[in-house]
Amino acid sequence: MSIFRSVGVASGILVGLIICIFLIKYMNRDNKLKTEYDERQEAVRGKGYTFGFWGCMASATLVMILDCGGFEIANRFVMDFFIIFVGLIVQVTYCIWNDGYYGINTNRKRFYIISIIAALCNLLSVIGNIKGGSFIVDGVLQDSGVNFLIVVLFIVIGVELIIKERIDHEESQA
Repeated sequence: MSIFRSVGVASGILVGLIICIFLIKYMNRDNKLKTEYDERQEAVRGKGYTFGFWGCMASATLVMILDCGGFEIANRFVMDFFIIFVGLIVQVTYCIWNDGYYGINTNRKRFYIISIIAALCNLLSVIGNIKGGSFIVDGVLQDSGVNFLIVVLFIVIGVELIIKERIDHEESQA
């Protein structure tokens, strides 16, 4: 049974990456696969990746402590994704607040549309699993907890972007 799950997860990741390629091309104004950043943004992003790495290390440590303590709040799949989730949140947050998030060729409107659709798709999955009784089983968060973390990721990014844009707008008016 676990080999089928592994193949399913690997296939899902592969399909997701292929979809991301098309979405990135759509999101960029010049339809290039590579998002372009200026030198200052590249430096910010590099520092963001460093902080993201340390976020992953901290969350991996937390997961190990929970495992060693016998605390099972989520299945292994969700806990592994939680490590990635923390690294992403840290990296993205740093880049947003230091103006290294949007590329020079990013179409922000398309970016917002893609983000909202992705968040809604994941939210629908969470709602379906909650209604079906498979979101939490025996007090343990199941695989759809990953979809929940993705929804949280998009909400955090969205809120940060709104706040950052308002701050930047107010500073430009002053």
